[in-house]
Amino acid sequence: MLASRNARPVALALCLLATGAVAAAAAFSSAASVAEGVASGSLAPPTGVAANCVALTNKVTVSWTPTISPLARGYAVLRSTATGGPYSLIATVSGSASTSYTDTIGLLQTQYYVVESTRDNWTSPISNQSGVHSISLGICSAA
Repeated sequence: MLASRNARPVALALCLLATGAVAAAAAFSSAASVAEGVASGSLAPPTGVAANCVALTNKVTVSWTPTISPLARGYAVLRSTATGGPYSLIATVSGSASTSYTDTIGLLQTQYYVVESTRDNWTSPISNQSGVHSISLGICSAA
């Protein structure tokens, strides 16, 4: 379902990706967006989200393939310690062409990540989930 802080959801649409896979896209309509020249549209989530440890550090790089939605202006990176959430917002990344974010992970911690496309207060459905479990400094296994 579409998430918005200032407007109500209108519909949920589906987009067909070039690979033939179907991904959800959130449709929206907002009086606030009309002032910016956009009356309605849809946001598809980014695809291919992957979390990987950075060698010999306590960092995790979360990467993704940009959204196919031309209305997107950036991304929201969310994290959870439990598979499937609930997720908490940990960062916003500006620019629809952006493809990564670096986070910190504690030793022997497990963290799960999802990413949403954003435009103003609108967000897409969440992406696929990717998780890592820190085994040692800079060494992780898939969670």
